Amino acid sequence: MIKKYFYISEITLNRSINLFSFLLMRLTGIALSVFIFLHIWTIGQIQKGNDSFNEAMRAYDNVVGWTMEYLLLLAVLYHMFNGLRLIVADFFNLTERQRGLLWIVIVIVVLIASSSLFVFFPIIPRSM
Repeated sequence: MIKKYFYISEITLNRSINLFSFLLMRLTGIALSVFIFLHIWTIGQIQKGNDSFNEAMRAYDNVVGWTMEYLLLLAVLYHMFNGLRLIVADFFNLTERQRGLLWIVIVIVVLIASSSLFVFFPIIPRSM
């Protein structure tokens, strides 16, 4: 049962980039679903007043919070562009070219992720 649920047998039989793309899509979907609850809780602090909300937001203003926000960006980027890749492949009958489309997605995600490092981590010197 556990092997089937975590796709362990599939990973050992089929080590293709498309399988890892599928697994990463599932993982980012679960991570984004979990994030929604944290987001709702933080926004819900507004009901207790501005001071309570500001205190909740200050809890994220450190290296751990910046890292979590950056990982959230990576998850959103990959999930979004990979979903668009799947839509394009289905609608335009490009299923044979999914591997090439996946590499395009990876390049786009890496470019945006690397260019946003200075935004999410203000402690990185800008004169590099």
